[in-house]
Amino acid sequence: MKKNVLALSITAAVVGLGFAGGAQAMTSLGGASANSDLRLNGDGVGHMLLVPYYSAQAENATLINLVNTDTANGKAVKVRFRGAANSDDVFDFQVFLSPGDVYAFNISKNSAGLAQISTTDNSCTKPAKAVLTATPFVTSRLDSTLDAGGKANGTREGYVEIFNMGDIPKSSFTSSAAYDAGSAAGRVTSATNTDNGLFTAIKHVAKVAPCSGAAWTYLDDNNLAFGNSNAAGTSSFAGLTAPTTGLMANWTIINVVGAAAWSNSAVAVEARTVGTAVAARGNVVYWPQTGVSVGSTIDSFTADPLLRSANVSRFNTATLAYVVDAIPAVAAAYYDLPDMSTPYTAVATSPMSQAVDLTAAIAATSATNEFLTDQSIQASTDWVFSMPTRRYNISLDYAAIAAGDDGRRFTDLFANSFATGYFLQQNTLVTSRQICVRGITVTTTDREETSLLATQSVVVSPSTPADPLTFCGEASVLSINRGGVSGAGTGALKAQVSVKDIDVGFVDGWMRIATPSATAVPFGPSGLPVLGSAFSKASAGPNSFGITHMHRLGR
Repeated sequence: MKKNVLALSITAAVVGLGFAGGAQAMTSLGGASANSDLRLNGDGVGHMLLVPYYSAQAENATLINLVNTDTANGKAVKVRFRGAANSDDVFDFQVFLSPGDVYAFNISKNSAGLAQISTTDNSCTKPAKAVLTATPFVTSRLDSTLDAGGKANGTREGYVEIFNMGDIPKSSFTSSAAYDAGSAAGRVTSATNTDNGLFTAIKHVAKVAPCSGAAWTYLDDNNLAFGNSNAAGTSSFAGLTAPTTGLMANWTIINVVGAAAWSNSAVAVEARTVGTAVAARGNVVYWPQTGVSVGSTIDSFTADPLLRSANVSRFNTATLAYVVDAIPAVAAAYYDLPDMSTPYTAVATSPMSQAVDLTAAIAATSATNEFLTDQSIQASTDWVFSMPTRRYNISLDYAAIAAGDDGRRFTDLFANSFATGYFLQQNTLVTSRQICVRGITVTTTDREETSLLATQSVVVSPSTPADPLTFCGEASVLSINRGGVSGAGTGALKAQVSVKDIDVGFVDGWMRIATPSATAVPFGPSGLPVLGSAFSKASAGPNSFGITHMHRLGR
């Protein structure tokens, strides 16, 4: 079946730009420290950050503060919002943090029902702040069978990827060795200590960054390699060095009308020297925030099965066999890069190995948390399960759904013809045009030690008798003891996109949900890449309040 070729250009749609440099070829990446891989940093600081859930549903707004704790180097950072249904890209942009800088912004619902960013922050962004804040989230990669209201709804929930594409030092150096040594001989110029034009462009002056100049413009026209002149790329204007750690973020979902708020820190992933807690350098992974077509080289830079042409298969539901799928469902543009599967460390020799490394860093075999649904205090609890690396193993091609093809597209991460893996046909299915995970088991315990098995106490709806416990969507919300989720959304978060009700048989207590991978994986831990929290809301007299508890994950 002929694929639907979508074109999402957040910059092109926003700015209406053409691009004169369309003939340029992609270049190889580099700069990562030897013997480096990815690990969670429980202290919340890293090269990559994941906000497991954002919401602009009902009266919700999500506030995010992104902090550069590095007081020597600036950071070129990619921010990407993915929808809750199937992790489709609904908005992405770049922010340039000067040393010690904070970028604060929020996401709320506009008059058309679409999620939209607002900020008064003076840090540099691409596109520029005026364009960024005037543009609602983009629906062109959501399910085309949805009406306008359904597409708008699909922008209002999801999760956020944030990662450092490259450091921006005060001086430009000719090599990573010269940078590490601080050698004057290795600097692009040696007259002053302010020779990096990009640093000058993003450094605040009287609390406002200039966001202008030749170095700033140069980034729009060139994808950058980390070669012999890594700090300069192919020009002294580039000004990027291999990315170091130092990013942290905090998020808050606030509902002023409902008088409740929930907050926590973003999950941090750090490049480290293998077997140690020592932070390492990653690869420079900068691409212009433009709509230029990537072309066939995309296979070198992402594991996303909708963007790739190699190592991708569909599962024929009639013949029960994997079938090679060599035609990308989505034509990738430069703004699609980098993503979190772009090779970032020495261990990541391909996008597939990068996806495995990142998934292994966060894979969990279980999630445990509390719930509170006591109606004497009008309590409600929603659990969020976000699986932020699932996109790099399985995704949904809406246009291909037909007899014998439910739209699932798999990337063969382990190059073993799907013999083993995290997400395969064995533990996934498609329900209501959302990818669901099955094979889940649940145990619940009340506050007085009473414990019942899932088969005795837990009812999940909507579901089917064959698959009673399935989590659907990329950022799935389980609303506990709601007796069936209404069209108004769940109790605490008012979630609507990927929602199930789970009646657990107890008013208050705790629950453990097991999250097995499809099969034992050959190069990493079992489990699934699950993140999230329990979001509770209750009232004390005339006042309401929100409580957030991160899931305790078994690894």
